[in-house]
Amino acid sequence: IARRIYDRHRKLTAFFVALGVDPDTAAHDACKIEHDLSDETYQKMIAFAEREAGKA
Repeated sequence: IARRIYDRHRKLTAFFVALGVDPDTAAHDACKIEHDLSDETYQKMIAFAEREAGKA
């Protein structure tokens, strides 16, 4: 479980930073939502980020 939470935190932080959020704020925000975000929403966010990264 800890590994899953850590992976979520890392990917959410990266997602927020990609949106232009300050890295410290991104990490703080990721910490606040990583436990409560549904698996469906999390997966959709990560899939979106990966698609967008492929366009760059």
